[in-house]
Amino acid sequence: MLFFFYGTLMDRELRRKLLGARAAGLRVTPGVLIHHRRFTARYGDYPVLVPELNGRVSGVFVEGMDAHALLWIAHFEGPWYLPERVTAFDERRRHLRPWAFRPTHRGAAGDQPWNFRRWQRTGKPEVREMLNTWLLHRADGVPIALDTPWLARRRMQDVVRQGIDQPRPNPHLDRRTIAEAGLDEGDDRITTAAA
Repeated sequence: MLFFFYGTLMDRELRRKLLGARAAGLRVTPGVLIHHRRFTARYGDYPVLVPELNGRVSGVFVEGMDAHALLWIAHFEGPWYLPERVTAFDERRRHLRPWAFRPTHRGAAGDQPWNFRRWQRTGKPEVREMLNTWLLHRADGVPIALDTPWLARRRMQDVVRQGIDQPRPNPHLDRRTIAEAGLDEGDDRITTAAA
């Protein structure tokens, strides 16, 4: 599955903390999302994408996520963000259609641009502390609170089905984990993309 991260998950340390050993298997490359701008959220220090013709947002492509990593990212993003297809260009100017978590409410954006470097200096410690709390309470690699609503779970099923280049079984997911994740469409559909 190919994703585009345009906010806090551009931070390598945060991705490693959130995804654990799975982060080492990801391929991360720079890219540019088109027809959007990135603003600071109205009620917090995180980015919100807003559609804008000819807008550009720098970020990173992330390849190699499996259904389990997707569940953790959906938990991190929270119930107000859903994965949607977006249009972006990679370093070689190739036109790609990755998935990106976008806000479900247009009014979530404030009026100030969001700056990744500033956030790393000022907002990252709070997010790191939040993740440390989650990680203290996780069992068997499942997030402590699966706060993703039914619509997000259905969208994640679509991402898993559509985002597979060359399917192969994912040895990291057992039946219980898949069922708890709410992604159970048959074990053969929970797969990982070839890197």
